[in-house]
Amino acid sequence: MKSELDQIIESIPKAVSWKEIVDFDNFDERLSAICVLFVNTIGVCENYIEFCPDNEPPLREEELSWIWPFRPDLSDELLKLELSNDFRMLINSYKESEMDKFWDYIS
Repeated sequence: MKSELDQIIESIPKAVSWKEIVDFDNFDERLSAICVLFVNTIGVCENYIEFCPDNEPPLREEELSWIWPFRPDLSDELLKLELSNDFRMLINSYKESEMDKFWDYIS
């Protein structure tokens, strides 16, 4: 059986409504950090967010950086994949509730 992450990766949504975002209260924090690593990958609209990759087809990490902000509950699964050091640091810092580590690392 495929994991939930695998299912999302197979059929990456182009838009996600606000109500589908896991841990919506902390979405702005995740969005800000992702925008540092992947500029303009996520478009913010009135009632939804949209995937705006820079590459066609999107790079694998662009796809993962789109998924993580709306599904941070999949962080452990994402960390099992090949990720850049920056993206790995971001996810780990978020999971540990130590985003200051990420901002210090990236600056």
